[in-house]
Amino acid sequence: MQRAILKQSGLFYQFQNAPKNINAIFTNRELNLGFVNQPESLMKDNRQCVLSRLNLKLEQLVCLQQVHADNVYIAKKDDKGRGAVRYTEAISETDAVITNEKDIALSVFTADCLSVFIIDKKKNVIALVHAGWKSTKKSIVKKTIFIMHQVFETQPRDIAVFFGPAIRKCCYEVGEEFLNYFKRGITREKDKIYLDLAEINSWQLKESGVPENNIFDSGICTSCQNDKFFSYRREKESCGRQMSLVIMK
Repeated sequence: MQRAILKQSGLFYQFQNAPKNINAIFTNRELNLGFVNQPESLMKDNRQCVLSRLNLKLEQLVCLQQVHADNVYIAKKDDKGRGAVRYTEAISETDAVITNEKDIALSVFTADCLSVFIIDKKKNVIALVHAGWKSTKKSIVKKTIFIMHQVFETQPRDIAVFFGPAIRKCCYEVGEEFLNYFKRGITREKDKIYLDLAEINSWQLKESGVPENNIFDSGICTSCQNDKFFSYRREKESCGRQMSLVIMK
């Protein structure tokens, strides 16, 4: 796993080592981009504020009703705008989305969970995954890559993957039961147990055939850098959400 090259542009960070025809970004805590803890009117304004700086429109955005499961959706042109301004119109019970269409802005919203950007550089297919511990336990990244292969003939060796901000093993204390859930990415220090979402998802990607040198990590801990990013562990129910977004031009 390599360190991603990031460029900060005010409200968001951009992955600089993504392919030139791909725009892959994640926001900071300056604006709440999620469906929670704000009226729809403010959510719409916040999202439009970010999108306008990327020369995008709300009508291009595709959002999910994330439920910490392993359901994967393939977005088409008709899906543009779903969930852009209303939660009820977002794609239901889904935590990963794939498309081979240009100008569709895929998005997920996080506040400690890991956002995983998956890019097939040869077939021009993109995906975005919301990987909390429950979805990671269900191997959602492996399922996403399997569907990309089945539907679009994606070869794992051609995939580049980027990890957004998330709570890291330095801060992600979990219970004893997690020792039964995960065989990797979990460590015990004295009487405490810590989970490493990035390591587990990296390992699952490699098991799917993605070369280790094709995996790039932002390295950002949302808990350590709670002054810059939302962290549900730190803020609980009052917490806002970052937006991760990927679009193929």
